[in-house]
Amino acid sequence: MMIDRKILLKFISGKASLQEKSAVLDWIDQSEENMNEFIKQKNNYVFEKMDSYGRDSKANGAFFRLKNMIKYAAVFFLAVSLTAVGYYFLDNIQKSVIHEQSAATFKYMVNTGVKGMVVLPDGSKVWLNSSSHLICPQEFSNDVREVEIDGEGYFEVVKNKDWPMIVKTSKDYSVKVTGTSFNLSSYSDDDKLVVTLISGEVSLINKKQNKEIKMVPNQELVVLLEKPQINENVDTNKKTAWKEGLLLFENTPMKEVIKKLERWYGVFIEVKDQDIFDERFTAKFKSESISQVLEILKLSSNIKYSIDGTNITLEKN
Repeated sequence: MMIDRKILLKFISGKASLQEKSAVLDWIDQSEENMNEFIKQKNNYVFEKMDSYGRDSKANGAFFRLKNMIKYAAVFFLAVSLTAVGYYFLDNIQKSVIHEQSAATFKYMVNTGVKGMVVLPDGSKVWLNSSSHLICPQEFSNDVREVEIDGEGYFEVVKNKDWPMIVKTSKDYSVKVTGTSFNLSSYSDDDKLVVTLISGEVSLINKKQNKEIKMVPNQELVVLLEKPQINENVDTNKKTAWKEGLLLFENTPMKEVIKKLERWYGVFIEVKDQDIFDERFTAKFKSESISQVLEILKLSSNIKYSIDGTNITLEKN
């Protein structure tokens, strides 16, 4: 049984009534064919919005850059989103229930090896790096625009000094912005949080100590073991190169190199010799395969490797 397309579009655009939402979810549950049809209609809706943004926005350069990312860097747009009573994961789509003051909550997830872009309810945009997820409401409150991230994201926030955006992390810090471009890396399995400010202003707020650290453009704030450190005159292009499909290492500790490779390529790397962690790595990659990257690593760091599917073993040569 096919559901009324008008109701389906109202559901996708967030305008359906509770009764209509329930009907759509029941219909999706009926068959895999219905689920695929829902995803198809959702994808069409999202890309129509992207086309509209590209035609109407003065900042359509970002739109065309995104299209190039999709074409040349295998960047995947996350078109599957959460509904008022449930959310859908990109791989092995599953329905679950989230309630937050009767408002719809969306969770966008990016798996290892892929990247994506999300348009927030206020028009702000977030590019998500591998192994990241972003949680946001269907509509922001009148007082604050609050989202939550685990992973890495490049934010372009619509300016409004009277309507701040709060980006919560899995650590004891949140980022407060009113209209700016910045990069935030805060993976729950990393021992540090890094904020790189490209333009505008941001403040890092310590939730436990109720302290606020303000930043200016071209600064990088690194929080490691509860000790914030600001670096001046940072090359922001290098810090956000991942958004353009570039994988950069500059005298990077091997522990960090391995984490980035695992997230970038969706692999698991086992280190046999602990001496490998003493190494550092400098290189730049655009579209090389994991085996090509490992060859460079082998030549520059005297490390040998073996590949078994998505499992990689590193040893001293």
